[in-house]
Order: sequence, then structure tokens, then C-alpha cells
Amino acid sequence: MTVLVTGARGNIGSSLVAELARRGHPVRASARDVTALKVPDGVETVQLDLLAPDNAEAALAGVGAIFLYPTARVAPVDFLAAAEKAGVSYVVLLSSPDVYEGALDNPLRLAHLPVEEAVRGSGLRHTVIYPGWLATNALRDWGEQIRTGDRVGLFHPDARFTPIHADDIAEVAAELLTTDRYPGTTLTLTGPESLSQAEIVAVLAEEVGRPIAVDALTREQVHERRPHWMPAAILDHLISGAERAATMPAPVNNTVERFTGHPPRGFRQWAAEHRAEFARA
Repeated sequence: MTVLVTGARGNIGSSLVAELARRGHPVRASARDVTALKVPDGVETVQLDLLAPDNAEAALAGVGAIFLYPTARVAPVDFLAAAEKAGVSYVVLLSSPDVYEGALDNPLRLAHLPVEEAVRGSGLRHTVIYPGWLATNALRDWGEQIRTGDRVGLFHPDARFTPIHADDIAEVAAELLTTDRYPGTTLTLTGPESLSQAEIVAVLAEEVGRPIAVDALTREQVHERRPHWMPAAILDHLISGAERAATMPAPVNNTVERFTGHPPRGFRQWAAEHRAEFARA
């Protein structure tokens, strides 16, 4: 049985492709543009646009399970219909905890929910996984500040999260895709510890070997620094989430250990693996 991994260029998708290959499972990695797709030896690649699945027949040939990570938050209805027709038996969908947390009209929920509803309405067996705060957020959100200086600006430095390593998400997904040991339809994944944003920065400082100061920003200051690629509504939602996260510890669960047999990797391990990406520019 071949496993099709969509979104194979991303952190989680590429890690999943490597994990499936390591386990000896036939795996097909897909992306809209495969020219920049880096995969282990022996892994097949295929061009696939989930929203215009002209190549769906070739992408789905011999596929028994799919890891679905639609980067465009539009329901891939035609692709799911093609998957059901091709005889796919199982889908693991990567979604966001924002679907069930926060306001019903929050922008991340509205982005992810149509995809979930499409999967649930497809008739395919499925599991939706909800990873917590991704360790890679530290690089995405603070990498430039750390590479070019010694300070990080944060809204609510005391807001707490449970950073999760992409490799742990990939291992759980690989287990789901290649076994039939979980009968449920949703799984929440967390890292091993509840850390404040300030504590996360402190770990990064220790790993890169130099002090990194934390500046507490107002909501207005955060919006002034908004990256061009992030819509203002999403940033405002993230700010509100940080406000809530400052009032309570972030939840920690044992999902990763249940499915992988080992405790989840801590944020320090991720930081050590990626310290070069925080080096001075």
C-alpha cells in the first residue's frame, strides 16, 4: 500500500515522507511544484494541486492512505471524490486547534473548518490531528530578530504554550497511516512541557550561546511589526490567543508517547537542531 503525502515540501510533510521511507513503506510525495521537492532515495514524487487535481488519477494510483495538508484553506472536494473513487481507505488530516478553541468566527477556524467538513462528508475513514504550538513557530516569528540583534519583541511574554517537534507529529501520522490501531476521528498532540514565550526565548539564548532580551509589546506595537504575509485579522486572533494563554498553563497530553513509544521531544532538542538558523546574519 502506497501512502500519498500532500504538502511534502513543508516541515511536517517532509518529515513524514522521511519517516515513512525509514520504516520501509512505499510513499509518494506530492507538491504543486516538485522541482524543489527534496525526498529520500526511492521516494516517488508527483505534481498535484489539491484544488485543481488534474493529475489526481496518477497521484492516487495504488494509494491506500493519504496525509492531507491543504496549504490553501479551501475544501478539496474534487480531490476527495477522486480519492474515494480510487479506493483510498483512510485519510489523516492536519488541522488546527483553532477549530475548537476560541471564537466560532476566528479566522483560523474559518480557514480550516471547510476542509474538515469536506473530509467528514467524503465517506472516507479519517482522523484529524490537532498539533499544538509548533516549535518551528520560533524560527518563523523570531528568527529574523535573533539573527539581526539581541532582542525579541513579544506580546504577553508570559503566555504559555507546549511546543511540539515536527518529527513527533510525523511519527504519530506515520503510525496512523500504516496501522489500524486508532478507531477515533480526532487526536490532539502536544509537546512535553508548558513553557512561557519568555522561557522559550531563554532556551534559544542558551542554545545559540548569547543573551536574548525580551521586550513586552502592546497590541498596537505588534500590529506595527506585522509581517507582510500575515493578514491583520489572523494576527489579531493570535494576539487574543496569547492573552488567554497568559492566564493558565498550556495543556500537556501523552498522545505522542502513546503512538510512538517514546516521550515527545522537548523544545531544547529542536532548538539545538536548528541553532545554526538563528546565527547572526
